[in-house]
Amino acid sequence: MEHKETKELLKKYLSGKCSPAERQRIENWYAEQLIEREREASGYDREKVKETIWGDIGQRRSVTRRQNRWLYPASAVAAVLIGFFLYLFIQPNGSTEESAIAQTEISPVVPAGNKAILTTGGKQYVLDDIADGIVEQGDGFVITKEEGGILAFDAIGATASSSTAYNTIETPKGGIYRVTLPDGSKVWLNNASSISFPSSFDTDQRTVSIRGEVYFEVSHDARRPFRVHTAQQEIEVLGTQFNINAYEEEPFAKTTLVQGSVKVTGQSGTQVLKPGYEMISSTEGQDRVALADMRSVLAWKDGIFRFERVRLDVIMRQIARWYDIELVYEGRLPQDEFVGEMKRSEDIHKVLEILQEGQIDLTLKGRKLIVGHKK
Repeated sequence: MEHKETKELLKKYLSGKCSPAERQRIENWYAEQLIEREREASGYDREKVKETIWGDIGQRRSVTRRQNRWLYPASAVAAVLIGFFLYLFIQPNGSTEESAIAQTEISPVVPAGNKAILTTGGKQYVLDDIADGIVEQGDGFVITKEEGGILAFDAIGATASSSTAYNTIETPKGGIYRVTLPDGSKVWLNNASSISFPSSFDTDQRTVSIRGEVYFEVSHDARRPFRVHTAQQEIEVLGTQFNINAYEEEPFAKTTLVQGSVKVTGQSGTQVLKPGYEMISSTEGQDRVALADMRSVLAWKDGIFRFERVRLDVIMRQIARWYDIELVYEGRLPQDEFVGEMKRSEDIHKVLEILQEGQIDLTLKGRKLIVGHKK
């Protein structure tokens, strides 16, 4: 089958709209591709490839039947199998225009991992370069790097006379990290994010400052309110779970409440949020409270890109932070909106190929991604 014809049939297959003859045709194509690839590339595990493709087809078909919203023309979910097809069967032979993405790459671009820099007491530690164990200790505190990319701060025997070190943990583009604060609260840092806090909190309050995107699970302590400072908002809680998105390059800051209660002071006023709601503060000085799409808000923490009618420029900034690449825009951007989800562990070539199902043209040169409109 021709390349374009194959893609169209795959889309119909995923949406359950194939006729019996078309379904048989696509399944025959699948079998032929397995046989052909087994001859040409002994490095592929035939059974693994078969199970992966067939399992993905079954899963996507069931999702498509259950949730019609995944059937938007620009849906990333509906394109996952097509992207897999392009990557596995066509790209190694360089026979399609999408293969240009790989051909222009100079250095490897990989998904984010556990990377962060700790600054404490005038010293800096690159956490991904040091072994698990005690990183630093001082008067009334100890900092420990734990297995799995977790940094724990413990206030041990701290007194009013103990000296207080100030700490900043910063993830680069392409880095994520987990932190346990001195009061036991848990924090997840997304890419290009940071949190600053003392080694021992005060007796009457707990205050931290952040930038970027951070998820909190705050330990309850009615005597010591927990406060979070961002450039556009201040959040006060007693014990709860919430997400803050406060990247400087985004047009707004957003606090989303998962559980408990928070009081958010924005640009023009203060609101007490209920679970499932968020306060959005724009750089223009406006605030609004809205019902949140919780699955989309928390997708990053679960290792997923999830888009629900998301503009291309928003997606591009997420991808740039995750894969640590530079964006270069050429001309007017297409007005596509994307719907769907994919794992953040995906190879960047798969992600770009999926996005190219819309009117976007992408070229990856080293760590520079050139974004334009298809001609």
